[in-house]
Amino acid sequence: MRKASLYKRSNGLQRRDAKQTIEEFSHFLQWRSDGCDSLLDIGCGSGDVTIDFLLPILPTKFSKLVGVDMSQEMIEFARDQYPHPKILFEKFDLGVDLEKQQFRNEEPFDHITSFYCLHWVQNQEKAIQNMYKLLKPDGDMLLVFLAQNPIFEIYKQMSQSKKWAKYMIDCDNFISPYQYSKNAADQFGKLLYSNGFIEYSVEIREKFFVFEGIDLLKKSVKAVNPFIERIPLHDQDAFFDDYLNLVIKMHLSLDDIHTNSKTCRFLTPYKLIVAYARK
Repeated sequence: MRKASLYKRSNGLQRRDAKQTIEEFSHFLQWRSDGCDSLLDIGCGSGDVTIDFLLPILPTKFSKLVGVDMSQEMIEFARDQYPHPKILFEKFDLGVDLEKQQFRNEEPFDHITSFYCLHWVQNQEKAIQNMYKLLKPDGDMLLVFLAQNPIFEIYKQMSQSKKWAKYMIDCDNFISPYQYSKNAADQFGKLLYSNGFIEYSVEIREKFFVFEGIDLLKKSVKAVNPFIERIPLHDQDAFFDDYLNLVIKMHLSLDDIHTNSKTCRFLTPYKLIVAYARK
């Protein structure tokens, strides 16, 4: 479970944005009067955001908290790290019909949350349809995911390189569906409405994150890069070197890497979609 462990050690950006969003928007969630709420966290990854930021806001009498992820490695890691009598971690793919999966929940949930997951799902309509089905009547959800990020442009350019193309043939599957959208909030809002959500709010948040040093950037790239494990071990450093050259070419380096390589800072400007919706 090396990648799950690496992700947990390198997800500072994701943790920061999840924490800020929960602090700002969790009061919108319609908590039950009896305190027996159930919550589904989609794209739980290594489980640390689920445990550190969602568990504390649940009523003490909550009925269950379920974290799901399409990575079996992430699920096994979360189960091992966070045993709890009312918390489950299960494998689940948001972009696939519910009927075609082993994930079976006896009843819908009061709430759904998802942090840094939906941009991986190319079939956005199917994702929204699944979430609608997984919510109880009057159930609600809080979602945060990438609209635009320079990492997706880097993937696109690297996939056109002769050296890396054979490992990145499905590159477009790992680029946010909203990367080139002129109005991502409106586009996502229309999908919510057309699939049954009458009450909803969608906004774009412009953010940035600074990676302090080349080692932190490298760990972060390895933790989330969907192509790295396809590349032979002896070529992975070369892959990162080419990645880094594109970062510099895109003027995302805040320092001169040639004179200050170890402590060079790297800027990542990006746009988040933050959405609340109620069934």
